[in-house]
Amino acid sequence: MLQHTRLELDFAQYLAADHDQHSSDNFGHQTKEYEELYSRFGGLPSSYNRSNTIIHQLWWTQEQIDYGYLGRQLGIEVHTVSTIRQDPGNVLPLHYDTFFLIGKRYPDRREPKVRANIYMEDWKIGHYLQYEDSGQWHVSHDWRAGEGLIWDSSHLHLSANAGMHPKYTMQISGFLRQN
Repeated sequence: MLQHTRLELDFAQYLAADHDQHSSDNFGHQTKEYEELYSRFGGLPSSYNRSNTIIHQLWWTQEQIDYGYLGRQLGIEVHTVSTIRQDPGNVLPLHYDTFFLIGKRYPDRREPKVRANIYMEDWKIGHYLQYEDSGQWHVSHDWRAGEGLIWDSSHLHLSANAGMHPKYTMQISGFLRQN
C-alpha cells in the first residue's frame, strides 16, 4: 500500500522545537534488524557508521498534537507522531518500517499498519527520499510543505541529506482506516 498525500498543518512549532533533545544513530539498529536485507547486497557497506546515520527525533503526545485531526486528514487511526531533523551529510540506509511500537502495544490487531511521512518544509537542494513500489524505484524531490507518502511495511526506502540545510519530516503512524 502506497499513496501520495497532503496534510494541512502549521508546522512552525514543530520546526522550532529543540530536536537536539534526542539524537540517535540508526547504525546499530540497522545492522542487526536488517541483516537479511543487507545480505542481498553483500552486507551494509562499511562507510555507514555512527557519525553519518544520525537523526534527531522528537515524539509528540496527543496533548501536544491533535491525533484525531491528523487521522481524519490522512485516513489513519493515529498512534504515534514524531518529527525528525536530518542534518546535512547524514543518511538513513535502505530499510522498511517495522512499526515496532504499534506491534508491541497492539499485538492482536490485524489491520494494516501504515506510516505517513510528511515533509514539513518545501524541498531544498540535496534533500532526498527514494522508495520502492511494485519493484520500481522512485525519487521524491521538489516537494512542498505538507506533502508526503503513506506506506506500509512492504516498501523499502532510504533518506539522505546531501544538501546544506537540515531536512525535517513528520512521521504519523497507526492503523489504516477501513472505510
